[in-house]
Amino acid sequence: MIIPITLPRSSSSAPSLPPALAKLGSSEVVLLELQGSLEVEGDRAGQAVGTLTFPEDNNAKPTLLIGHHLLEGKLVTLQKPLAVLHRAVLRTNPTSHNDEHGEGMRYDMLAIVRRKIVFSKRPMPVVNAAAVKAGMEKGEEEGKRKKVKVG
Repeated sequence: MIIPITLPRSSSSAPSLPPALAKLGSSEVVLLELQGSLEVEGDRAGQAVGTLTFPEDNNAKPTLLIGHHLLEGKLVTLQKPLAVLHRAVLRTNPTSHNDEHGEGMRYDMLAIVRRKIVFSKRPMPVVNAAAVKAGMEKGEEEGKRKKVKVG
């Protein structure tokens, strides 16, 4: 079975990454390696996973904030680069079912991954001021302690 793999025709058609990742390159794809699993309630299509912060200081570590959890990582170069491929099915005849044998199928190479950010440590819990304020307001409504004047 021979399946063609095609390269993009021009780099200008590839979408650029956000400016916060400009240090990594405007078109570089980086792999994120997490320990454990992400649990999402409901439909996860289009939802943001978290906020990746990559400090400009070379010695600083990248961080990933997911909900109330902060992960600290490190940038590592892969021993062997990985290719990101997209499978495209080419059907010339709607009644044709040759896809099982690899005919009418091709893979488009989208990017080469040369580096990854590894988040190997346990996440640190983060409490922000808004959460503390909301908790205090909730406590005031439900079980506020009253001052009792004695004597």
